[in-house]
Amino acid sequence: MIKFHYHTADRDIDRLDVQAGDRLCHVYSDESLGELLEWGRRHGLEPEWVDRRNDLPHFDLYGARLAVCGEGVSDRELVRDLRRWRRGEAGSAGGTDG
Repeated sequence: MIKFHYHTADRDIDRLDVQAGDRLCHVYSDESLGELLEWGRRHGLEPEWVDRRNDLPHFDLYGARLAVCGEGVSDRELVRDLRRWRRGEAGSAGGTDG
């Protein structure tokens, strides 16, 4: 399932033209990277835009792109999904397919 986690930028992010205080959304899949990439494709996002620096691959959306985001999950749900992903419980291949 594609999930949305909203947060506020705590600092300027020059590479994204984001200012401290801007609303952002992590878009991730609790099933697989393939599901995330397919969702991104349907919404005009490029696969190389997936942020893979952390344990849970996600798109960082902001500005006008927030319009494609849905209802947000709580911090608690995000942490639970992150732990599942780290344990390799996301999808059949531990969330590494795609």
